[in-house]
Amino acid sequence: VVGDPPGAPPPLQKLLPLGADYVVHSATKYYAGHSDALLGVVATRDIDSASTLLSDRSALGSQPGNLESWLLLRSLRTLHLRVIKQTENAQKIAAWLDSAKGGRALGVTVVHHPSLPSRADHEIAKRQMPNGFGGVLSIELKTEESAKALPAALSYFCDATSLGGVESLIEWRRKYDDGVPPGLLRLSIGVEDSGDLIADLEQGLKAVMGM
Repeated sequence: VVGDPPGAPPPLQKLLPLGADYVVHSATKYYAGHSDALLGVVATRDIDSASTLLSDRSALGSQPGNLESWLLLRSLRTLHLRVIKQTENAQKIAAWLDSAKGGRALGVTVVHHPSLPSRADHEIAKRQMPNGFGGVLSIELKTEESAKALPAALSYFCDATSLGGVESLIEWRRKYDDGVPPGLLRLSIGVEDSGDLIADLEQGLKAVMGM
């Protein structure tokens, strides 16, 4: 069993104790956390498998460079602080977006985040992610036009396709994937003040919805 949890790194979820044989992390995202390094991690509980992976890495020449290693070590020192702050922010933002007086009154039709009790995956997420539900969420707006316009209407959020960095990002997903709903936007929440992020989303939604 191989797990690939880009949106739920430690300390939120630990897949090896849950039964995974291997866990693959895009360390570029939450591990590095500052959008400045390209790295990957494979973890396993089996010593023989770990030795084979190390041997293969040497044979293929895929060792990380000195700069990337230094950047990752720098970032791991704040991993817990960053991830907990990001998931706390995301939970507050998801709750506001899903509220009748918040996002729902401003054209938000669907909010995808496992912190919401209304979600079918909420109870599973509570068991698997005891320290938080992750810093990535998505929303759907009433129209494709408003979804396309929202990233440019925001001040705190950058229009970019990555996730896990200290800065908040937003992207209209249909630009990259025509298999998703036309009104879908993905948000990667950073470590900024949650009140500032909510205020930014409120003014942006009002602008694109003509309110």
